[in-house]
Formats: sequence, C-alpha cells, structure tokens
Amino acid sequence: MLLTIDIGNSSIKAAIFEKNKLVQHFREKDPPKLISIIKYHSFKNAVVCSVVPKLTEQVSAKIKDEFNITSFILTKDIKFNLDINYKTPETLGIDRLCSAEGAFFLFKNSNNFRIYNEDTYILAIDFGTATTTNIIEYPGKFIGGLITPGVEMMFDSLNKKTAQLPDVDISDFDSFIGNSTDSSIASGVVTSAIGMFEKTINYLKKEKSAKDVFIYITGGNAKKIIPHLNFEFIYEEALVLYGVSALWKLNNK
Repeated sequence: MLLTIDIGNSSIKAAIFEKNKLVQHFREKDPPKLISIIKYHSFKNAVVCSVVPKLTEQVSAKIKDEFNITSFILTKDIKFNLDINYKTPETLGIDRLCSAEGAFFLFKNSNNFRIYNEDTYILAIDFGTATTTNIIEYPGKFIGGLITPGVEMMFDSLNKKTAQLPDVDISDFDSFIGNSTDSSIASGVVTSAIGMFEKTINYLKKEKSAKDVFIYITGGNAKKIIPHLNFEFIYEEALVLYGVSALWKLNNK
C-alpha cells in the first residue's frame, strides 16, 4: 500500500493506492487534520508532491513521527515516464509534471491507447489556485502549456484591484452576454477560461495537425467550471495523485 500526497497552495490532497488502484482519497486544509485521518489506514511507503516547501517539511516530519516512514519527496531530479521538453525545467512546477504524468498514466491504461499515434495530443488541465494546461505530444513528450490565474483568483482580483466592481462568483453567470455587472463579471471569467481551452484545442488541430485531443481535468475549482465546458473530457479528482503514484513506482523499482 502506498500513501501519495499532493500539497498545493490551497489544500492538501492524499490517496492510498494498492498497486495501481486508488482505494482511498482525502482532502484537507492542514497537516494535523490529514494525519488524523490517514492514521486509521495502513501503508508501507509514502511519497509527496509539493509546491509549498514549508508544508513539505511539516508533512514529511509528521509521517515520520506517526508511522516511522521516511517520505519520498518528488523533485525535478527524479526519473519521469514523460520526456520533458521544456526550455526552463528549473522553473517547472512538480505539480504540473505530476498532473501530466497522471493523465499519461490513465491514458495508457484506457482503450484509447490502442489508437495512440503522432496525431494524438493529451491535455492535463488543473483548476487550482492557478489554472494550468499541460500538453503531451506523441509518444509521451511534455512540451509545455499555459498558466493563468485560477477562477477564484480572477474574481478576487477584479473585486480587490478595482474601486467599484463587486465581489461575485461563478453562480452569477447567466449567459455569454451579462446584463448586470455581476453577471458581466461572471461571464468574463467563465468565457475567458472556456475560450482559452477552445483556442488551445483549435491550435493543436490547426497548427499541430492533431486529429485526437484527449483532455483530463482536475483541481479544486474544476466542478465550478465543468458545467460550462462544451468539449469532451475526463474528470479525475485524483489526477495529480495518479501521477505521484506512477512516479514513485518508476523511481523505486
């Protein structure tokens, strides 16, 4: 049994895997609450993906104290299943790589893998504090992607960085053209997010000659935007953790 942990800017996600199967999934705000939950479950190894260094130390220390297990910390120096083709790998977030690794793992274990060829692209979209779109090119090459403010960050910045715009949320979305200030803000945020993905898909099909684009979606804000998407996708709450699990197995053979 393997404990996988994803420490993000807004929350900590964890899952327990038995071989390649996810058997438990958790989400908490702080390490003590997470430990209080997972202490009732058994596992032999622990692996951590984190973008918050202070919490990395705190969580790994608590796992050591509570379970006498030394956590395997994922860094950009480990081996990857994907070929990382990125100009500034030193600035590439490990969470983005794990999201892409998770999408690639799930794709390889799906029926669609039998048609995988040079005309196929895989997208891993993470609706977190920031929204990241990570692109995988045949035969398993991470080529980069897009990073934008997350949905909540866009709403928050419009409210805090202007003198008169109100504090609204995605529930104020009515239609493409908002007929009130609240609905206009919501329409702008939702349409910006949707338009980015549609532009990305169109770019891959036009400029990269993609015939098939398989999209995997995850993240704390995913369920807020999913009802407004008009393209096919697969939602997986534990997408990053699937990637964490796949990387642990690769580096601990």
